[in-house]
Amino acid sequence: MFDLVVIGLGPAGIAACLYAARQNLNFIAISKDIGGMTNFIPDIETYLGYHYLSGFDLVNKFKEHLKNLKVKTKIDEEVRDIKKMKDMKMKDGFVVVTNKGKYETKAILLAAGRSFKHLNVPGEKEFINKGVSHCAACDGPLFKGKTVAIIGGGKSGLLSALYLMKMMKKIYLIEVQSGLRGFPLWIDVVKKARNVTTMTNTKTLEILGDQSVNGIKVEKDGKQKVISVDAVFVEIGYDSNIDFLKNLGIRLNNRGEIVIDKENRTNIPGIFAAGDCTDIMEKQVIVATGEGAKAALATLEYLEEHNK
Repeated sequence: MFDLVVIGLGPAGIAACLYAARQNLNFIAISKDIGGMTNFIPDIETYLGYHYLSGFDLVNKFKEHLKNLKVKTKIDEEVRDIKKMKDMKMKDGFVVVTNKGKYETKAILLAAGRSFKHLNVPGEKEFINKGVSHCAACDGPLFKGKTVAIIGGGKSGLLSALYLMKMMKKIYLIEVQSGLRGFPLWIDVVKKARNVTTMTNTKTLEILGDQSVNGIKVEKDGKQKVISVDAVFVEIGYDSNIDFLKNLGIRLNNRGEIVIDKENRTNIPGIFAAGDCTDIMEKQVIVATGEGAKAALATLEYLEEHNK
């Protein structure tokens, strides 16, 4: 039986692993990848010790740290369920069930992160990587000088617009609600940009194309229209990667995020959580790393008490 299973290897999970390794815990980390959404960040200017680097470069530094501390990892493995041993009439602890095996553990640290939300309209899946992208920062340069649509007028959409308006001929910023949502400064800059047309109260119905995207069908005030675009960037926010918790009874907020206390404890003793899958307000790399370290220290204290 492991002392700890860490689920997820984004910044929070990696930081937790480093602390767990330094404390010589018997643990393992399970994740579909290393770095999570940090890999998609084009530039990071707020991580201590580095004036500027890409998310991909920072993740490579994280990987070196994991390798140096010889952290045991199961990469490309997906958690499907977590069961309490008490419910299975076994000794105290948990069983983590993945697509490849089962792992018994005394404690769990959830750092599963989040992923892009989808529109779920015709054409979105069909034209993925053929003009449809869920990461403007990743794929924007491929369409430099073109006409594109950004779906979403919240923080994600505004950030994408601020990034893309420097390189695009024309941008349609499409939002289903009555107004844009985000920092006032961002909204002001986007609205004043000559190459950005903001369309609120506008519903996206379909993404059109042949071999690749060539248009988008929208509806505004009950009237449908087709807008010619070369690419569509779907930037409508994120979902926490925690579907595997549905049978466990973990408390979530109304955004589907794990509710934690100041010591990163969930409502289930022995299960801790950190990073973007939790209800912390700010979803940033530097915040997630700190939360991961804090959660690991809280887990260590729990295990010390539990083993007495």
